[in-house]
Amino acid sequence: MPLAFACGVGGIITLVGTPPNIIASGALAQAGYRAFGFFEFAKIGIPLTLAALVYMMFVGKHLIPKRELDADQEIEQEIEANETSSSKMVVSGVILLAVVLTMALGIKGITLEMAAIIGAIVCVLTGCLTEKQAYASIDWVTIFLFAGMMPVSSAMDKTGAGKVIAEWAVGIMGGSPSPMVVTIVLFILSCGLTQFMSNTASAALLCPIGIAISKQLGASPHAVLMAIAVAASCAFATPVGTPPNTLVLGPGGYKFMDYVKAGTGLVIVCFIVSVVLIPMFWPFFPG
Repeated sequence: MPLAFACGVGGIITLVGTPPNIIASGALAQAGYRAFGFFEFAKIGIPLTLAALVYMMFVGKHLIPKRELDADQEIEQEIEANETSSSKMVVSGVILLAVVLTMALGIKGITLEMAAIIGAIVCVLTGCLTEKQAYASIDWVTIFLFAGMMPVSSAMDKTGAGKVIAEWAVGIMGGSPSPMVVTIVLFILSCGLTQFMSNTASAALLCPIGIAISKQLGASPHAVLMAIAVAASCAFATPVGTPPNTLVLGPGGYKFMDYVKAGTGLVIVCFIVSVVLIPMFWPFFPG
């Protein structure tokens, strides 16, 4: 379970670490705002990762049930470990490092998409993956959600639907809520949704709404969308909120309530850290 939680919170650090980050950045660009940079997410991602480590070391570990693996599970894990080629591990690690550096350095003429595709092709050419494995690893749900929500976001803006939703939401929050209140409400909403549905879907659903509300208030949408993206990655309280949680469910011998007990506290920690730091790094009314 700590491994699964680390996968979730660690992915927040970069643009490509988790789908909600890409969706939030794309939504900003589609609406005519500055998109988030590759390592811009690290401003909140690194503090969240450190906070999660401290929480799991001193609190979370006491909430995780201690269960022993049976003999069949141990044998299965040993077989999987022995089947892993050390040479392929090194090559794939080098490829990953090269792709990340290329994305981070922003080499002229090479976009993020080009770097990722070249890295994938090299993985196949070097034998780290077969063609079938590479094809099967493509997350088509993320691709189609991302591609589909961009036109929806644009349509909401041009038809005025976004403005109507924003006015309705602002009215519910008192008529003239502060951007901080909006950020907190959307963080809680995004975090609540992501416990039971895809974090990608949660971000795709809320990002256009976040932009519309920000426009209504005359505030910069960067803090709001960062909160939505971060919250969508805080799927720690259920085994179905994110794939890593589901993957460790069987091997760890966990039950649903084990995630509730260990993950709810981590969600609260991430909420507090985010509410404090996000407005500091992305002001609502930048000078």
